[in-house]
Amino acid sequence: MRRAIIHIGMPRTGSTSFQEVLARLRPRLDAVGICYPKLAPPGAPESLDVNHHRLGQGLDRRRPEAERRAGLARLDEALATTRADTLILSYEDFAVQRARWRIPEILAEICARHGFALETALVVKPQAEQLASAYALRAQVVSEGRTFRGFLGVEGASGRYDYGALLEAWRRASQGRVTAVPFRDRRSDAPLLARLIGDLGLRDRLAPLLTPADLEYRTNRSSGPLAVEAARRLYRDGVHRQVIGHPRQLGHVLDRWAWTRGLDPERFRGDAPEGLAQVAARYAAANEGFAAACWGRPWDTVIETAPAASPNELAARPVVPETEALVAAMARAAMDHVAFRPSPTWRRRAAYLLEDFKERLGDAVGYPAWRVP
Repeated sequence: MRRAIIHIGMPRTGSTSFQEVLARLRPRLDAVGICYPKLAPPGAPESLDVNHHRLGQGLDRRRPEAERRAGLARLDEALATTRADTLILSYEDFAVQRARWRIPEILAEICARHGFALETALVVKPQAEQLASAYALRAQVVSEGRTFRGFLGVEGASGRYDYGALLEAWRRASQGRVTAVPFRDRRSDAPLLARLIGDLGLRDRLAPLLTPADLEYRTNRSSGPLAVEAARRLYRDGVHRQVIGHPRQLGHVLDRWAWTRGLDPERFRGDAPEGLAQVAARYAAANEGFAAACWGRPWDTVIETAPAASPNELAARPVVPETEALVAAMARAAMDHVAFRPSPTWRRRAAYLLEDFKERLGDAVGYPAWRVP
């Protein structure tokens, strides 16, 4: 059978870089027997076809039923018409979608009808780093008002970062055909993209198409401590509720303001050492099981952790006046961008409590932190 490789995540593990490289290579992929299909609705901008998020969001009911059916029909057509022997789908939220929607089974069935056997690819990093990425992303889209410690106390105890459990339905649908790639690998100094295509058995086909710049390409830069603190305050003030369009535009305003001035050169690092130690202990046994199943080796002999660095979070600690002035200026720039008009204090408080209730409800029913607007 032909191969249908489903790259399922994890979020914030180089997924967008991988997707953008594949999208740029699309005109040349047919010649090497690879199909990276365009599945966005007809007439959609090219940016919507960089990855397959519209299909993924339809499958987990974040989009109307008609769009779900239309996305599956476009996938069915791509499978029926391609002459390639390898198809790749990529959407980093596939890894964290709810089991009730049977997404692995649906994709396996539609692929099998056209002679494609499902395979699953997953990039992983230590849960402490994954949770830090989740918090920074939520701040970047102005969906987080808690300190990192407050976020970690809920999300870190949720059990939703057990990679083996997240992978299980995909493993069954793929009949064990799983490729797990470390975000940083103790066994190799090669760039992530080179390791990913190598582990998938695609090096001979893709390496001749890739430039050194492709292999080192990075995008979706994480916010730094100034932008995260400004975003946290914007959320608590309710600025995101007056945005027309996606709240991420506020995060882009904050990041641009900082980066064009040479600020926030380092990514955000939360201040919760005890909580992070508890997270590491919580998932230690599950990680060993995952590593044994995927690599036949202990977790710590494969996974390289990020270099040690001190926390740089600004929340819940004294901030020097110069830094406070920078955060306030960034927040004001974002408010001006959306012509923010403050609501009465009682209304802001009521809205914040409602959003907090929704957040707790999401925690109770199992929505991951990645489920942001």
